Amino acid sequence: MMKISKSLRDSHSSQREQYEQLQGRVDSIMNALKDQRWHYESRVKDLESFALKIETGRYDDQNQVDDFFACTLVVDNLDSMSKAEKLVSNKFKFDKRRPKSNDCTSKPSDSFRFDDTRLYVRWKDDPAIRPTGLNGLLFEVQFKTFLAHAWSVATHDLTYKTDEKSWPRERIAFQIKAMLEHAEISIQEAKTLSKSTSLKKTDELSKRISTIIRLLNDLWPAAALPYDKKRLAENIDNLIYNIRIDLQTLREILLKETELGRGTNTLNLSPYATIVQSLFNQKLEKMKNYLTKRNRRFKVYLPRELELPPSITLAHLR
Repeated sequence: MMKISKSLRDSHSSQREQYEQLQGRVDSIMNALKDQRWHYESRVKDLESFALKIETGRYDDQNQVDDFFACTLVVDNLDSMSKAEKLVSNKFKFDKRRPKSNDCTSKPSDSFRFDDTRLYVRWKDDPAIRPTGLNGLLFEVQFKTFLAHAWSVATHDLTYKTDEKSWPRERIAFQIKAMLEHAEISIQEAKTLSKSTSLKKTDELSKRISTIIRLLNDLWPAAALPYDKKRLAENIDNLIYNIRIDLQTLREILLKETELGRGTNTLNLSPYATIVQSLFNQKLEKMKNYLTKRNRRFKVYLPRELELPPSITLAHLR
């Protein structure tokens, strides 16, 4: 282990316990606060890392290191960063931000070094409960996207804590970072980029799925439809393709069934199952022909709640 002066060891030891207590409390809050899809992790600086940080000469007081305890909140994409910052700022006492704003950076345009968003906040006791002894303690919260976090984990030993300085390895790591930054921007601006001349195209499948989604939106209330309408539309597309029914015919069937008090008025079936029921009611022979033939690649899901016509029993179906 690296030789560390007694004064630094004592300084680290005197702070470690309270920051470990802070870590436990902040971890509980952040895990409850964060979106379910986000990732959270934290650490208390170990002795060697603490000593190396102090030896940079950046701190006037070795008992006032701003990241003795630090945590990271990893969000899905750049659009979620401001939401995450707001959640943290509302829960803890804001001290400072690095960089100071999103439209300002200390990096030149040809640099891809570390410049993640960091908030420095202080623990604040709830006046309604017993004091924790941690009030006012400063700590760091980093915000990363999953792509940025993956890069930092995968290249940590190449660029950060290593036993040698290697220009080619660092070059590779930062080339990857540049590519991932480009990917982040592409994800954030996907709607805009999709309108570019080179990408403004479609195919037959996309047109069919889009048409089915419009049909669903026309005939069902929004609350009755899933969040993933694309998957539902793909299931319907497979169904009507194999049954040999076109979209216009399907629309007519659903409208007729709805007029009869069934169709989209059905409360105990999903939209997909409602369509299957409507096909049984209106296109029985097509359904019977498909469901009784051999070597079918597409299987039609039939929930127990379906009302099969008297002429069909489960024994008939393959």
